[in-house]
Amino acid sequence: MGYAATAILGLASQCAPNVAPQTVAAIVQTESHGDPWAINVNGARQPARAKSAADAVAIAQRYVAAGYSVDLGLGQINSRNMRKLGLTWETVFDPCTNISAIGRVLSENYRAVAEGRHPQTALRLALSMYNTGDASRGFRNGYVAKVVGNAGATDHAPIDLRDAPRLVAANADARGAIREENDARSVETAMISPPPSWNVFERAAYNRTAPTHSTKQEGSILWTR
Repeated sequence: MGYAATAILGLASQCAPNVAPQTVAAIVQTESHGDPWAINVNGARQPARAKSAADAVAIAQRYVAAGYSVDLGLGQINSRNMRKLGLTWETVFDPCTNISAIGRVLSENYRAVAEGRHPQTALRLALSMYNTGDASRGFRNGYVAKVVGNAGATDHAPIDLRDAPRLVAANADARGAIREENDARSVETAMISPPPSWNVFERAAYNRTAPTHSTKQEGSILWTR
């Protein structure tokens, strides 16, 4: 049985305070449906659902020992990224620790692509990278659209998601420079409404460039209610 959305929102506020709780909750819903012991084995038949954290550790370790990579917990953190994120088998299925890892990965992704881009574009690129390690594959496989949908949003980003493969090109490690073609609706000419206060990334970026924004745009920014 998974965590309710309200519980995930509370955990997100406490454990990943640098990311909007609604953003974290949408990722968790997409990745694990709130199951703290969720396991996805890449390239193999899926095991039965774990009955406890200890059971989840035992199952995951068995597959890793056999050479598989395994996605773990609420945010489906890949086993091959555990060391980099400072996670151990004793901590990776802890809900707060796992959500903290979500926040760290998403924030790093966002910072890697934010410069010179509209915040909404950068957020979607960061989500794509969270899922695939690449700034465009998460658009092509539908992941970004799923997260947006699970946030209960109508997407009014200043780019057409269908154009993502054309608009961006990731480098080999998906963390370097990413090119974006000129869009018909460029960031410089778009009129953007202030993001809601809880949408941390977008609000901070908006405040930094507030004099250039107009408040006359029709439609909503991502994940307004």
